[in-house]
Amino acid sequence: MSSEAHDLAEWCQRQRAEALRQIDLFGAGGVKAVLQMPDGSTQEITSSVVTHQTENAAMFERIASALTAA
Repeated sequence: MSSEAHDLAEWCQRQRAEALRQIDLFGAGGVKAVLQMPDGSTQEITSSVVTHQTENAAMFERIASALTAA
């Protein structure tokens, strides 16, 4: 594996770890993600954050695996 591919695979693993950390943080229900709009209204987006980070974790795992196998 080239140095660049190795570096990219490591970066993907770090991104995956961060996504998993956020899943643990928001998925447990103790921390809520809230979006504040310019007009001052708010909307809870916790489930969207968990869904997005779950997708990110899977994507980064696939990319890192592909880079490592190459």
